[in-house]
Amino acid sequence: MPRPRLYNLIEYIRGTENRYLFMDMLEGTVQARALQPDSPEWFAWLGSLPSFHFKGKSSHFTARAERKRRNDYWYAYRKVHRQIYKRYLGATNKLTLASLEQTAQNLHEEVLRNLPESELLTPRMQKATPQEITLGELTFRWNDGVLVVKTPSNRYFLNKAQSADLLGYLYDQRKAFLNKE
Repeated sequence: MPRPRLYNLIEYIRGTENRYLFMDMLEGTVQARALQPDSPEWFAWLGSLPSFHFKGKSSHFTARAERKRRNDYWYAYRKVHRQIYKRYLGATNKLTLASLEQTAQNLHEEVLRNLPESELLTPRMQKATPQEITLGELTFRWNDGVLVVKTPSNRYFLNKAQSADLLGYLYDQRKAFLNKE
């Protein structure tokens, strides 16, 4: 029987300066959380989770809590080419955002060091497929690092700074909406 998908998530929002999405499963439904990283609420939230998936600025891993001597200690795991890489993260109060980012980077570097030579010599050519989402009459499309916003009458091209401003605004609006509930 396959293991259930991990819904507990900390994910860096690309195109923003330092914004992250925090999600978890509560009473059978997935919900976003408005948390300040490295705050007492942050550590309390992490302490309530058995595991979470971290998608940082440069890499990712799955973290799992393991109980030893009445305390929870966290480990980061990443599986590549049937090999599991493991790193000690520490107690819950040591799980700062900076330490999670550093662990993701360290695991990524270890994976790259251990890749077979055939993988290193064969660059994978990925076809860039634009990502698109339609909300009502607006269509948002990523195309070669440019955000294209299409309305019924116009088309707007946003550079990285403008895209980051828009995403920041939407993030703030989502946070305000979640705080109302």
